[in-house]
Parts: sequence; structure tokens; C-alpha cells
Amino acid sequence: MNLNKTKDSDRKIFPRSILSVSRQEFGLPKNNPDAKSLPLQLLVKDEVTLPEDLHGHVFIISAAGSVDSHRLLENNIVFPSSDGSTPFYNGDGIVYRIDFDNIEQGIFLTTRLLKTPCYYADIATAKCFPDFKFQNFGIMRMSKKLGTRNQLNTGFLPMKYSEEEGERLLVTWDMGRPYEIDTKTLEIVTPVGWNEEWRAMNPLLSRLPFQPDFCFKLVHSSAHPCFDPKSQQMFTVNCGWSVLTFMAQSMQFIITVIKDFYNSSKIFSKLNRTAYKYLIKMVVKNIKVFDHYVDLIAWDGKGQLTRWNITYNDKPLQIKQSIHQMGLTENYVLLVDTGFKFLLEELLPATTNKISKKLKKIVKNLIDYPQLPDTDIYIIKRTDLKPGKKNIEAQKVVIPRETTHFLVDFKNPKQQITLHLAHICAWDTAEWIRDIDFDSTDETTLSNKQPPMYGMTVGPLDISRMGCYVIDAEKAKVVRSDLTSVYQDNSPGQQKEKKEFCQYTWGPALYAYQDNQPTEKFQDIYWSFFGAWEDILTEEGLKMYAPYKYREVPVPELLELTKKGIKSNLLRLHIKPLESVKEGENRLEIQDIYQFETGYFVNSPQFIPRKAGGDGSSTDGYIMCVVYHGTDDEPDNGNQIWVFDATNLKQGPLCKLWHPQLNFGITVHTTWLPKIAKRTATYNIPVEEDYQDLVAQQPAAIQELFEKEIYPHFKSKNPSV
Repeated sequence: MNLNKTKDSDRKIFPRSILSVSRQEFGLPKNNPDAKSLPLQLLVKDEVTLPEDLHGHVFIISAAGSVDSHRLLENNIVFPSSDGSTPFYNGDGIVYRIDFDNIEQGIFLTTRLLKTPCYYADIATAKCFPDFKFQNFGIMRMSKKLGTRNQLNTGFLPMKYSEEEGERLLVTWDMGRPYEIDTKTLEIVTPVGWNEEWRAMNPLLSRLPFQPDFCFKLVHSSAHPCFDPKSQQMFTVNCGWSVLTFMAQSMQFIITVIKDFYNSSKIFSKLNRTAYKYLIKMVVKNIKVFDHYVDLIAWDGKGQLTRWNITYNDKPLQIKQSIHQMGLTENYVLLVDTGFKFLLEELLPATTNKISKKLKKIVKNLIDYPQLPDTDIYIIKRTDLKPGKKNIEAQKVVIPRETTHFLVDFKNPKQQITLHLAHICAWDTAEWIRDIDFDSTDETTLSNKQPPMYGMTVGPLDISRMGCYVIDAEKAKVVRSDLTSVYQDNSPGQQKEKKEFCQYTWGPALYAYQDNQPTEKFQDIYWSFFGAWEDILTEEGLKMYAPYKYREVPVPELLELTKKGIKSNLLRLHIKPLESVKEGENRLEIQDIYQFETGYFVNSPQFIPRKAGGDGSSTDGYIMCVVYHGTDDEPDNGNQIWVFDATNLKQGPLCKLWHPQLNFGITVHTTWLPKIAKRTATYNIPVEEDYQDLVAQQPAAIQELFEKEIYPHFKSKNPSV
């Protein structure tokens, strides 16, 4: 099957402007000495009038490539995925802050790279310590002597522990400790928790044989921790995987090879069964030495981390994919096994020749497997989270269809939890476009006018559903479920013989809503959707998800729809109050939609409440989002920021902001703060104290690296907590 036979002139191409990103920092010298330019004053396209009640500050986070990304000499523009193997979300975190606090003078953009200790180690080893150099391995960036980068490029968590301290802000990533930044300067301030307070994901990924632990260990946390302003607690997780979990599909392949070898061997023909059983027993026994675990962590913003080991059926809880996002209600913590799988095949290195590419493709196809089609949700009672208690038993609920992002009502009356899930049906966001997805003929055809979308998340392979679920937390049972329709709504008298699949729910990506703090009851949620694009559809992905358990769109029709193109869109999903719906009535209703023009892609929506004079409702404000189009040859680099009236998306954007030096990569999550200020919280973990025990065990060259290239960047930081 050739998925790339459509002529380039007929192709609804994904905007190539997303392939490049600027690493240049913009800011005031007093706030950021590394900034080579002042904050950018954004321009308003078409000279429209800005809404007067825009206010506050929008934060956007993105990956911005690495020190060795292919780059242009001008403006520090890099192409993070030009090696054909590295995904967009492998890269240094960069924060963009858009200030609406004084729109009479203008709207200004400040940017800053997030410079952790491992960031400086990466910079230094690229120049002076080649034996310790970091390299891209799929979604990770690793050094064979130093460990794994904490790239902090995914999410935010606002926290307000007290009025005196003001608003505090965490930046997060799935594979590392969260860090706190200064909202005024955007500078990295401190990690949450000392190195010794975090457990490595797996010992085999934390050291070389007969060597001390890496200085930068691989830590699996959550990209979406939670904060409760009432109890003054931040919650996150620290997870570990046994090698059996991490290499489940790999072990199946290895065992098959061993079995085939013994079955076909004449020498061992009489010992086949006994030898095979003994060998497998020994392999499994040794691998199980490194067991899985899930620790729930609570933090009060000023002291040590409190942790509890989570069990299920009196055994350590096993997460099969990841806890990309958590949920929090007034009485419960929710741990969700999300559809962002982390497998061995996602650590395959970049390839440089045809032979290695072919081998990499063989290995990937052997050990890769689809994400789980159902969502496991583990419910933990907050009343069980007592100091000194070590193990906490969770209850489990299984919801049909997978999810990566969701929201949960903070209120849980009658011990009922209300979950709002975006089901990413047959859409594997942990897979991305790579050079091994094309043979030489396909790649030549695809790149006739535009380069392939290397690094981009693959497109959806079925229509997605938005769901709302009510769970009886005490019985661990779903008592009500509502889903959006897979078909277009048709007016009476216009029902067609052949129903059309809905054009709006393909690839739910990111959300926005009225409040940053826990929302008691959600009424309106804004979602951005990928749409369907032929040039981010892969043949291997289609083969893997063709037998999808909940398939709605037959594969032939899926191909037809994708080749025609389904547009990216921004919509508002309304959730009717449970007490107001009649029996059999769906609680979910898509009430407002803006569908983007062909070739435009929307991402990173953020709700901005009106400054004054509104009703304070869940639609009383604006939606700001990032929009990509065309290529980076456009005057605006193919990057714009659009602002919509949250009460009327369908009328189109109120204004479009841009600048010739603005060049986003693929942005991810956002947040909004009403005010920014210099950080006053005293919690701080000094870098040298944090790493000194690990560094003391290392060879002299690594100790020299820390002393000369890392510690000096943090000498002026606050004293220890």
C-alpha cells in the first residue's frame, strides 16, 4: 500500500513552518543577561483594534532543539528533527511569556531557555568533553557517562501557597523532576526535591555495569502534577518500571528467538524442552530483580517531599504506559495510565546510512506495539494519605478507549467523581514521523516541493470521542457515561442516506478552560483538534491500528477522508449539569466551532478571563492560541498568535499577532497568571549540595566538568532550604 501516491499539488500539506524554531532569548538585560535582544513588541495583523480588557500574562512552553541541532547562522534558528529520527518534543525547554498587562504601550514577548545543570553539561560536553557528549535517542537525550537530560519542555503548574509569596510556577516534563521558575525573569530557580528524594525509573538506566550511578538519573514523574490551594499541597508521582514492563514486547521477541533456536538445533534436540524452560526461567528471574513501583508525592512548597507507595490488590501498582496526567478532587487523587507509551523502540538512536536505517526499521517493527485501547484509572482516598503511612491501596476503574489528556471536577458530591476525557482513538501520540517510515521512492515523491514532516506526531487513525464519566468512587464503578457522536449533526429533513463522519473531533490535542485552580464543576471546555493530514499518516502506523478495538471509520474510508484532508479546529464543548438532563439525553454538546482554513494548524489554546465588567462565567473571556501556516519563508515565519472571543469562536479571530523574529517550534501546554513578580519563596536546593555526593563518586574528568562548567552558573543562587 502506497500512502504517498497523491500528487503534491493535490496534497493538503501540514504547515512546514513548524519544522524550525528559534533558540534566541528575548528579555530585559537586568532579568536575563543571556538575552541578546529586548522583548519583542508583537505586531497586530491588519491593524485591527485589540480588545481593551485583555490583561495578565500567558505562558507557553515548547521544545527548542539542542546544542547540536542543525541550524542557520542567522537568528539562532534550528531544525530539531532534520536528522529524520528525533521527535519535536526532544529538545531544551523554552518558555514564552506574552504580556498583556499594558496593552496601551503594546503586547510584548519574552523568551528564555530553561537552563538546568544538565543543560550546561550538554553545552560543555559538545565543546570540551567529547567522551561525555549527549546524543538524541528517540524521545530522550542521553550521555553514556552522565545520564539523561531533564528537558522541562511540556507543562506548567501555577501554585499559590500564600498571599505573601504570590504566584509560584513549576515547569514540568514526564522524565525528570519538576523545577520552579521565577515568573518575572523566567529563570530556573530550584528543583522540587533533592536528588536523593527521587528514585530512578530503573537501575539499568541509571548506571553502567560496575560504575557509580549517573549524575543525571532518569526519573519518571508526571507532566501534569496537581495543586490544591485549600490544603496547600502539590501532588505528583515518582514511578519505576521493571525491565519486564519496559521491554515487554522485546522479551516476547527474545523468547521467540531462543525457542526457535533450540527447536531447530540438532545438537540440543534431546534437551530442547528442558533447556528452553530453564533458560527462560533464568532470564525472567533475573529481570524481575528490578521491580516496578508508583510513589505518590505530596509537597508543601517549603519542606521535604512526603511519599506513599501505591499498591493495587496488595501488590505494587504497575503502570504499563505512563502517568502523563493526574487528577485531583477534594477527596481523591486519580492516577491514570495514559496513552503516551514509553517503550524501548522510542529510544532508538538517529541513523546515518541506509543499512542502519533498515536495521532500525526491523527492530522498531519487531518491538513496537499499539497503545492500550482502554484506560486504567486508579483511585486513592486522600484520607488515607497520612504521615508515616507507607503503603496506600488504590481502587481501579477501567474506561473503554484510551486517553492522554483529561479534566476532573474538584467537587465529588456523594463520593461521585466526574471525569472529562478526550479519547485519542487509534491516535498514538508517542509515535512520530521518521525517515524509516519511507523508502527512497516514497521520500522523493513526498519531498518534491516540501520536506517530510520528520519529528511530527503521527496523525489520528480513527475519529476520536469526547467523554464525560461519573464514577462511584467507593464502589469503583462507572455509573454514567456520555460520548460525543461520531456522525455529523443533520437538520430535520436533511438526513442523508449515507451518514457523514463528524469533521470536528479528529485528534483532540490540548485544552483550555476558565480557571487555573481546581474547578469545582466544569461547564465549558475548549479543545484544539489536529484534523487529519495525509503527510503525517504512516503505513506502519496504519497496519498497527487497523484492527483497533473500537474502530468507527473503516480503513478504506479513513484513507479517503485523510487524503481529502480534515481541517484543524478549535471548539467549545459544553457539559450540561447532571441534574438538568432528561433520561437518555446526552450531557455533551459542541456549541461553538472555528474551523481553520486548509493548511492551517492550531495548537496551545489558553483561556484569558476578561479584566472587568463580565459575568465571570466559563465563557467570559478570550481564547489565545498558536497558529501555524505555510513555511518559514513567510514574512511571519508561518507563526501567528490568534485571539478569539470565548463566547463566539465561529466569528473568527478578533486579532492576529506576529513578529518577523517570532519562530515557534511545536508549542505544548500553556497557563495564564494575572500578575508576575520576582520570586520571594525561600525554598531552594543549591546545585552543588544537590550533586556533590553523586559527583564525588565519579572519575576526575567528570568532577572537573561540574567544577568548571556547571557549578559556576549557580553560585549566586539562594541558600539551602
